[in-house]
Amino acid sequence: METLPLEQRLASYLPEGTWSPEDILELLQSPPFRQQVDSFTYVLRTGQIDLSQFGIDPSKYKFTVLSFLEALEDSVPKFEEFRQDDQELISQSCTPMDESK
Repeated sequence: METLPLEQRLASYLPEGTWSPEDILELLQSPPFRQQVDSFTYVLRTGQIDLSQFGIDPSKYKFTVLSFLEALEDSVPKFEEFRQDDQELISQSCTPMDESK
């Protein structure tokens, strides 16, 4: 996935349609987007959000949006492991029991 162009990596996070690199840059530089990033930064820095709901250990966090996103990315494998465990439990519970025992 890292080798895909930026617009392809971001496509699932953007509204439907075709997004050129110029369109993405314009979006990232737009006043509404900047205002939202500033608002989110404020919430992070003032501790108005419970980071544990995202699986993030606040003691390992620098209170910036970039740090938050990196911590969130680091928490994804943990979530995927939980999903795998859930899938294993589901497959085990769906396996017919041998009644001859």
